[in-house]
Amino acid sequence: MKRLVFWIGILNRGIPPFASVCPWCRHDHMTLRSVSFFCCALLWGATEVVAQDVPTLTFEERLGAYDKSEGLTEPSGLSTGHTVPFWTVSDDHPFVLGLDVKGTVVTVIPLGKGVHDLEGVIEDTARARLLVVSEKKTEITSIDLNDLSEISRYPLSEMGGFSKLLSDFDTNWKKNGLEGITVAPETGTIYVIKEREPRMIIAISADLSTILSIEMLGRDAGLISPRKNDRKMDISGIASDPSRDGQWILSDTDQAVFFRDLQDGTVYRYPLSWMSESGLQHVSNPEGVALSADGTELFIITDNGKDSALFRYDIQ
Repeated sequence: MKRLVFWIGILNRGIPPFASVCPWCRHDHMTLRSVSFFCCALLWGATEVVAQDVPTLTFEERLGAYDKSEGLTEPSGLSTGHTVPFWTVSDDHPFVLGLDVKGTVVTVIPLGKGVHDLEGVIEDTARARLLVVSEKKTEITSIDLNDLSEISRYPLSEMGGFSKLLSDFDTNWKKNGLEGITVAPETGTIYVIKEREPRMIIAISADLSTILSIEMLGRDAGLISPRKNDRKMDISGIASDPSRDGQWILSDTDQAVFFRDLQDGTVYRYPLSWMSESGLQHVSNPEGVALSADGTELFIITDNGKDSALFRYDIQ
């Protein structure tokens, strides 16, 4: 079986196998999507909720994403690109890797000895740059796509507003520090995520000079896992979705991706699975998430040793 439909809707598209998160109580429901939304709308006293507007995911393809000779050994971030189909980073090497549509390394951009422990990457197409986030260095590295030798580093500690950020980190913030990174295409605002303890999203100005805001991504924000308690649940990647005015937020420990509607804060959870020759499999160690330019495909990269892979899902 080549295709796995997450929302079991071959005959009725309203029934998900694990179901979406109810936007009122934030829990997973094994009920019809339309019924769930209708009940929640009644409890809210809300205006009409259109069920068909909720994104659905369909598994399409799994490709290998491991090449020791090229340094693709621990994929830890993912971005779609224009000069290459994908960008990724490997947290045990100080460079950015360009991948083709088959997950093969076609470009290597070295970043120098001072950059390490890379956990996320995004191509900021409008500004012709790559942005890479380093967990333990707590900084963003910018690479000029018109001149790959032009590399600049921006520690968060040197940005305006860092004192407020520091007060919200606990004493182990470097251990559970920065992970994914994305850009809002229209404004250029950069978003980086802190993995956990506490989970948070940090908005940074397009010129990388100022921390604009800090938002906690705990239970109150709708990121709830039925598999992990709140303290152990992490977030490992993020991708902007301007066509739906939302964000896709990935969790390694939960083996799921969440869609967050930025208009009303509603969150939907999608357990990540795929169909192999031996049957249904869970996606192990998902570390990076990216969206196609037209918003019709979602990509996940995993850090799973020699079994590291690039997954492709259709969004409808």
